[in-house]
Amino acid sequence: MTRLDKDREMIDEIDRQLVELFEKRFAIVKDIIDYKIEKRMPILDSGREAEIVQKNCDRIENDDIRPYFKALYKYMISLSRDYQKEIVDEK
Repeated sequence: MTRLDKDREMIDEIDRQLVELFEKRFAIVKDIIDYKIEKRMPILDSGREAEIVQKNCDRIENDDIRPYFKALYKYMISLSRDYQKEIVDEK
């Protein structure tokens, strides 16, 4: 097995873990929107979003990849918001 094959296997395993974590995160997003609907809260909390983006970007040790993580994280939050909007529209 080549180094490339080994690296690809490791990427496949990481991707499997990402899928699992994504599903867990969105299950919690569903609980959050149910709470927000019940309490008549808005979907968007820009202060909270900025706080969690910064907090998580600060966890990245490699400065070279931090901007890519920030872009990914902001996109994931945007997807979470879209999912919440979809749930609100269904109710």
